[in-house]
Amino acid sequence: MRHAKAIKSGFSSDYERDLEERGKKDAATMAIALHKSNIKPDLIVASPSTRTKRTALIVAKELNLEPQNLEFETSIYEAEINDLMHVIRSFNDTYKSILLIGHNPSMTGIVGYLTNTFLDHLPTSGIVVVDLQESTWKQTQSRKGRVVWSLSPKGVTLT
Repeated sequence: MRHAKAIKSGFSSDYERDLEERGKKDAATMAIALHKSNIKPDLIVASPSTRTKRTALIVAKELNLEPQNLEFETSIYEAEINDLMHVIRSFNDTYKSILLIGHNPSMTGIVGYLTNTFLDHLPTSGIVVVDLQESTWKQTQSRKGRVVWSLSPKGVTLT
């Protein structure tokens, strides 16, 4: 998932940008769409930037996830594909389904890297569910996954 729509200015750094009201609504809407599709992650791992943290908290609340099922990973902020792969490969195998919440361009790029699906642009609050088809996170490889479900907050299927 890409973080929800953020305020563009008025903050001392990009890292501190908060969500617009529309972003808060979109994040909740997308969490509800996940729930209605019977998709509930065991864990949410998100960038600790303000907008991403707030997105994760909204999604966790809507999905009734416990606080211990929410983690913040510094390396997701300004991540390259190899950074995200390191994060994914380090997930604990006790978790079967994990929602990774981050930033573009890496969130758009990771979909294409993990699957054979080209995604031009993952919009704010957009979600792509990928089945990695591996028995352990450590074995995650390029182009071995498949897109299972995708949606943007405008109700458009992304793939």
